[in-house]
Amino acid sequence: MSKAAYDLHDVRYIYPGSLSGFALEIDSLRIGAGESIALVGPNGAGKTTLLMVLAFLVKPDPGRIEFLGEDPWADEARTLLARREAVLVTHHPYLFKGTVSENIAFGLRVRGVTERDWPARMRAALALVELSGRESRSAAGLSAGQAQRVALARALALRPKALLLDEPTANIEAGLALRIEAVIREISRETGATVVFSSHNFSQASRLADGILYLSEGKRVPFSHENCFSGTARSDGRQSWIEPRPGTRIVFPGAFEGHVTCVINPADIELVGADDPRGAADGPNVFSGRVTRLETTEAESALVRVSGELTFRGTLPLGSVEARGISLSRPVLIKFKPEAVEIIGSEPSEKPHD
Repeated sequence: MSKAAYDLHDVRYIYPGSLSGFALEIDSLRIGAGESIALVGPNGAGKTTLLMVLAFLVKPDPGRIEFLGEDPWADEARTLLARREAVLVTHHPYLFKGTVSENIAFGLRVRGVTERDWPARMRAALALVELSGRESRSAAGLSAGQAQRVALARALALRPKALLLDEPTANIEAGLALRIEAVIREISRETGATVVFSSHNFSQASRLADGILYLSEGKRVPFSHENCFSGTARSDGRQSWIEPRPGTRIVFPGAFEGHVTCVINPADIELVGADDPRGAADGPNVFSGRVTRLETTEAESALVRVSGELTFRGTLPLGSVEARGISLSRPVLIKFKPEAVEIIGSEPSEKPHD
């Protein structure tokens, strides 16, 4: 077994003064040194909070964390060292006034890196994010995507033991996002750094990460996808339903009550063109929308995102895409059986079935 970069045990964190009821609760988590791990889950799942815990910006209570075999909270000196070796690049990075090179130099100066080493580190970092020759440009004039890349270069120049990225491609146009994905793949291989990044894009996580950690409502769950919905369950005693949006029901078997979260595996979703005879809107869990994203994978399948009443992601064999009338912007129907809905974070009610 490889050396662990992180070992978390019984970690819990609640934001001070929070009234939302949200709590990050991780019973056990081990991330190997040099691994690339993706955090996947819906908004509010706890991805950013976990990254802050891994960056030692917030201290869990209770809980035990080991970073590279040591307790980062043992004393102030160890906490400072751990924060320097685990660098977080946020979703909306803050850049200082001045030039691109001055921004990158700031961290090097704070960490006491010899000044003669700065130029080589800057050049290498800027080349990775495709900003070579922009050293003298003012940070104030950068686009959101350029600012994101400068922040990433600033982190890379520090040569951290762990690089933590919160939605690293969120503000970057599609073509450049692919390059940033390539950078993420290269970081572990070239530097040996452990990389942990959050993403809403399940296919991106699958492409880039050695492993995927699924989160929902602050907890690890067995699996998760973009098809993750929450609501207050109602039941007739035999089956239950939630309304993620008023008037829009997701139906599942069993008697449930209270707040629940459900997920639907993309492989269990049937996709048909709206004018296909197989798309008859019979039974529960039938939704309409338009194809807003269509991707192919190495597994000879297509990943299809459909946006409408709700947004779903489904998969189907490449050979079925044209046959089922699936193409970008085309209206389609989403169908899945109640048995395809998995409930996480809740238990069936104690009420007897009729």
